[in-house]
Amino acid sequence: MKKLFLTLAVIVASMSCNAQLLWKVSGNGVKGDSYLFGTHHVAPVDMLDKTPGFNDALKGVDAVYGEIDMALMVSPEAQQSILSLAMAPADSTLNKLYTTEQYDSINAVLKKYTSGMATLDQLNMLKPSMVATQIAMFQNMVAFPGFNASQQLDQTVQLKAKELGKAIKDFETVEFQMNLLFGDPIADQAEGLLKAARTDEEAIGHVKELGRAYTEGDLAAIEKVMFAPEIGMDEETAKHMLYDRNDNWIKTIKDAVGHESIMVAVGIGHLVGERGLIKQLQDAGYTVTPVK
Repeated sequence: MKKLFLTLAVIVASMSCNAQLLWKVSGNGVKGDSYLFGTHHVAPVDMLDKTPGFNDALKGVDAVYGEIDMALMVSPEAQQSILSLAMAPADSTLNKLYTTEQYDSINAVLKKYTSGMATLDQLNMLKPSMVATQIAMFQNMVAFPGFNASQQLDQTVQLKAKELGKAIKDFETVEFQMNLLFGDPIADQAEGLLKAARTDEEAIGHVKELGRAYTEGDLAAIEKVMFAPEIGMDEETAKHMLYDRNDNWIKTIKDAVGHESIMVAVGIGHLVGERGLIKQLQDAGYTVTPVK
């Protein structure tokens, strides 16, 4: 299920304040107010206008930090890198990894979401994680049926920032994220894809609840769904997909806010919990408060 959460950008900290997606970072020597904004990769872009204070916050910062610079995703170099990393070794194509029964069960889920237009045979040369990522995207689109791939939320934040003359900066490279998605051992990927197919119905309910929690800005519910037994993240996955990355990002954030005002727009999962960005900044002496 970790591919599901990365597709979301993974979607607080234990606090009693009202639910909120946008947080102001101040005090402790910051140069102007900075902000944290939690995104969801398939949420509608009108979430930006529905989030109190977002547009004013964006206008007031010097730079926007994202997980990656979304504009780089469409470069020929990035596309070639993605294609290369998504392709399975010749001895590990999908039809060599599964029994007939397993293969058919995965194929049935894929055909369900594509009305039979896509089959596992057509995707045979792809790594299992690539197929799992596609299934996760289909599942999340059930929660947000109006999702428009050309108006993705993280991308729209960065486009709006560029229009306002803000600098766009990234925490990670495209290649790093693709390795995060497709770099696990093939055997682990194969197991993950099979589990995704077998838990498809449970996942639908899971992503619907996560989508509801996100649109309502209910961070406590987001955290609960993220770590739900059976279908949610385990500690090992959370460490790999969230905690280690948060620990790397926080160093950059603490350095940046001392000399410029910034907005950090990353998956909402990176904001929540004891090792989330909100709590880490608070522990470092910054004042982090919801924007109303």
